[in-house]
Amino acid sequence: MNTVRLWIKAVRPYAYSASLVPVAIGGLHARASGEGFSGTRFAVSLAAGLLVHTAANLWNDYFDFQCGVDRKGGGVGSGVLVAGEMTPARCFRGGVVCAALGALGGLWLAWEAGWGLLILGAAGIFGALAYAAGPLSPKHRALGEVWLFLLMGAGMTLGGHMAQTGRFSWGAVATGIPAALLMTLLLYTNNLRDIRSDRDMGLRTLPMLFKPVEAKLVAGLFLAVPYLMTVLMALTRQLSMATLAVFLTLPLAFRWYRGVWRGPVEEKHVIGMAMLHMVFGFLFAAGMALGPRTF
Repeated sequence: MNTVRLWIKAVRPYAYSASLVPVAIGGLHARASGEGFSGTRFAVSLAAGLLVHTAANLWNDYFDFQCGVDRKGGGVGSGVLVAGEMTPARCFRGGVVCAALGALGGLWLAWEAGWGLLILGAAGIFGALAYAAGPLSPKHRALGEVWLFLLMGAGMTLGGHMAQTGRFSWGAVATGIPAALLMTLLLYTNNLRDIRSDRDMGLRTLPMLFKPVEAKLVAGLFLAVPYLMTVLMALTRQLSMATLAVFLTLPLAFRWYRGVWRGPVEEKHVIGMAMLHMVFGFLFAAGMALGPRTF
């Protein structure tokens, strides 16, 4: 049981909505568009996305620890390496195992739905590894949010759609943008929390490009746009009106932003944004599932 608890701590499951939500939205977009839907492929695509996400979390811990970003008195990541609860080699191997299992799921999906998924899956695994792999990684060059949005926001949404249809879809990518922006805000919040320790290590993250007040205004923009986009897409019949259920999360959003605005940004705000993304994503996906099949 101690081993299970250790791995749960290492993989940080509180943020798993960052992979489950976009894959679900992509698959449900195919269903709502009348392009067919397989429950088995849907489940396998969710599992594959979750495994690649887990690999990314473990590799991120490994490289941040090796580069000295995570250390006592600085950032800690999941905490398992800084506290000496797990060796770096074991953490890295865990990421390899998860990526390999995700790749097996991707191979089966490619066999079932189309080989274009192989390219998308390979890009996803490479992106998960490259995200924090050394001082030239996008995470250390103020491009972490962009990388995450493209890799997990657009990429995983498209992957969920292609697992059903085998075809590329701009419509699926566009449908995933509201939840993808909140997912990107999760990383942005994490970087706001770590801005001092990251600066001490010579890193450059997106919040550092702004003055403190400007950085928090940018967070507010990240927060507002997903709600506005959902309204516009529902009114123009690109989404089911049932997706407007996401507005039930506004009290959570206001409470979160009030805490960030007053500062300082702490771990509770990172977890709060993860919870907001999870609930927003669940209501958005449920609205797609319960709404009309075509729009």
